[in-house]
Amino acid sequence: MDEKAYFLAEKGMIWKNTVSRAPRDGGVYERLIGLTKEALRKAVGRRLLTEREMTTLITEIEGILNTRPLTYVGFDDYRIIRPIDFISPMASLDIPIKYENQEEEYTPYVLKTRDNLIKHWTSNLKTLDVFWKLWREDYLATLRERQQKEIHSPRLIKKRLPQVNEIVLLVEPNDPRDGRTRSVTIQLPNGKQLDRSLNMVCPLEINSVNNNDLSNTKTFKKTT
Repeated sequence: MDEKAYFLAEKGMIWKNTVSRAPRDGGVYERLIGLTKEALRKAVGRRLLTEREMTTLITEIEGILNTRPLTYVGFDDYRIIRPIDFISPMASLDIPIKYENQEEEYTPYVLKTRDNLIKHWTSNLKTLDVFWKLWREDYLATLRERQQKEIHSPRLIKKRLPQVNEIVLLVEPNDPRDGRTRSVTIQLPNGKQLDRSLNMVCPLEINSVNNNDLSNTKTFKKTT
């Protein structure tokens, strides 16, 4: 315990607990942590990573999670809101590539790395691809849970209905139906409309429509 306290103090971190008898207060980030750990465990498997490989992989995963879309693209700025925008607005986590072909003496950039470095880098990319696939499936399943039910009281669970003009994530390829015949009509940015099952749409973490408006709406023209 003293070692952990010393590490937190050295890094300037402050340990804060959630409110007593309110486990739901940390439900959002605890769920994301669980999805990340499970996907990382499956992606790495039984391999033993070095400290540098583990640090690199965690950094890449951090970039994936912090650049996921929280909202839809607006018509004014054509930008989406990401978690990283609250810390560093409009940040780009891509590796910058500098081209010097406009200078008088242009020399093509030559990689001066060993074969084992390329091998480790390729292996890290494969692991990252596996993590992204697993985390994406679990993350979309978590968003789909919000579509299936909403908890209004400790003993009452009411099925969440789709909202008119709600922005959703479209899941492809097709998943098997759950036996229900209800579907929704989705309008894409190019104006094309698609009919999809409720299992094929996932609401974003931040909705543009107030959930209270749902209780006042009984029929939907775009829902069959």
